[in-house]
Amino acid sequence: MSWPAVLALLQADPHAGMPKSTTATVWIVLIILALFVAVILPRLRRRGNGPQELLGSFGGSSGGTREELERLLTEIQDLSREHIARLDTKIRMLNQLLLECDRKKRELEELLTKTGGTAPAAATSTPTPTRQANPLHTQVYTLQDSGKEILDICAATGLEKGEVELILGLRRMSPENS
Repeated sequence: MSWPAVLALLQADPHAGMPKSTTATVWIVLIILALFVAVILPRLRRRGNGPQELLGSFGGSSGGTREELERLLTEIQDLSREHIARLDTKIRMLNQLLLECDRKKRELEELLTKTGGTAPAAATSTPTPTRQANPLHTQVYTLQDSGKEILDICAATGLEKGEVELILGLRRMSPENS
């Protein structure tokens, strides 16, 4: 039976040439068809297309969001690699410094055992090596000895106030002046 024939049957008088059982059957078929279209067909479509939509998109948006997330992930991975490389470099440098400290410690221990065993005795028995005076330090000391103020010394030497104070502090700490 075709759709135009079904429509013609529905518009026609139910009692005109059709038995009652045929009219009831048509109505039952139409109700089942309507339920199928309204309930079952959308579920079948969702089941068929659902996983593909969920995998391909994020919240129903276009593929641009996925590309953006992939780009951000790549940036995060690059930054992670860069920071790990920096940390590895610093670890290597620290290890080298530790090795150098251990070597210097062994050298000092050898010197202590050769000179008598204790550090204060070694310091008093060996003469302190004389360092050549820094000409800038000498100039600062001379200016202070002549009665100049710190700001005058800064102007004369071109040094900052903190540098002049540091040099003068070193003079007070040096064993030669005590």
